[in-house]
Amino acid sequence: MDQTDNKGINILPNPVKEERKASGKVLVVADCFCPNAHSLMFPRAKFSGHPGILVKVKGENKEGLVVLSPIYGDKARISLDVDLTDGEIMKLCCPHCDDEFPVFAACRCGGQLTAIFTTPITDDENRIGICNRVGCIHAEVKRGGDMILLTMLEDLTDP
Repeated sequence: MDQTDNKGINILPNPVKEERKASGKVLVVADCFCPNAHSLMFPRAKFSGHPGILVKVKGENKEGLVVLSPIYGDKARISLDVDLTDGEIMKLCCPHCDDEFPVFAACRCGGQLTAIFTTPITDDENRIGICNRVGCIHAEVKRGGDMILLTMLEDLTDP
C-alpha cells in the first residue's frame, strides 16, 4: 500500500515491520553476554519496554558506547557518546572487559559478523551475529544450533 503525501514524499511500508506483523510474533533477546560472560543488557535504554544491548564500539580515532535494540529485526540504536557514520567499520567490544567480540563470518556488505552470546557460556549454538559496518541491517540469531529467520517466528516453539 504505497501512498504519496502532498509534498511528494513516498510513504512505503517498512518491510521489517510488515514481516513481523505478518508473523504475529517477535523475538526479543532477554539475555546477552560477551565471551567472558559479562551481561550486555542495559535497562537504562528501553526498546518497546525491553532493555537494550550495550556494546562498546571502536573506530579510527574514536570509541564510545552504543545501545542496540533487543528486538530481532528492529535496527534501532542509541549512540550514547560517539558519533557514528553510515558505512564505517567499527570494532565491537564488551563495555565491561573491553575484549573484542569474535568474528565468525564475512557479511554480505563487506563487513564482518561478530558474535555475542545468549548464554554466559561461549556457545556457537546460541549466538547473535551483528555486522560491524555502521548502517548494515544484516544480523543473525542462532538458537540451539538453528538459524532463526524473521519469517520463521510464527513456527518457533520453546525446545
